[in-house]
Amino acid sequence: MKRLALTLCLSAFAVGAFAQGTINFLNGTTTFVRTNASGAGGNANNTSILPNGFYFAVFTAPSTVTSATALDLLSASWTFNGIYGTNTIATTGGRFSGGGNVATTTGWAPGNTNSFMVAGWSANLGHDWAEIRNQLTGATFSGGVWSGPNWQQNANEFFGVSGVGFGAAGGGASGLPAFSLFGSTATAQGTPISSGFDLFTVSAVPEPSTFALAGLGAAALVIFRRRKA
Repeated sequence: MKRLALTLCLSAFAVGAFAQGTINFLNGTTTFVRTNASGAGGNANNTSILPNGFYFAVFTAPSTVTSATALDLLSASWTFNGIYGTNTIATTGGRFSGGGNVATTTGWAPGNTNSFMVAGWSANLGHDWAEIRNQLTGATFSGGVWSGPNWQQNANEFFGVSGVGFGAAGGGASGLPAFSLFGSTATAQGTPISSGFDLFTVSAVPEPSTFALAGLGAAALVIFRRRKA
């Protein structure tokens, strides 16, 4: 009897570890995602230049985490939930979608409260988080642009993260409704990423020509100093 009870408890624990909540990965009319480069729309437009030109992913952390930077996503505190979205057609500018009532896949069981944020990047950086994570390793953000030894350095690359939200996943035995990641006010399930201003700016990664110009400038400075000496 004890052995049976232990088996049932372990089974329940194993199932609970992989339990799925539900979230709503759709942003509304007052939540926009933008780039910071005039060549790709700048602040006058948004990331929805072409459908599927940008990808977005959901990350969670313990509820004690209340702020984070993009590079914090590389730490053990943040978990990628396996939830992706993409930008919709240009006529719905600045919007992205993962579908309504999306099932979470990792670390966010129904009713569990977590902090969360969304990362976004242009499709030419890659399609999955593992690839983006590799490129983010060793990267820096300075002067409004990203750079690093592992970036692919294609033209018109963009990467950025949202602010941090706080909420309990819906669905499951708890009967909670799907939790919306974006909204203008707090709900009974938590505080979504706020509307009323841009969700986040997807910032440019310098093109190879930018690095070339910087290198030439540095070389010129070295030559000038040697001649002066």
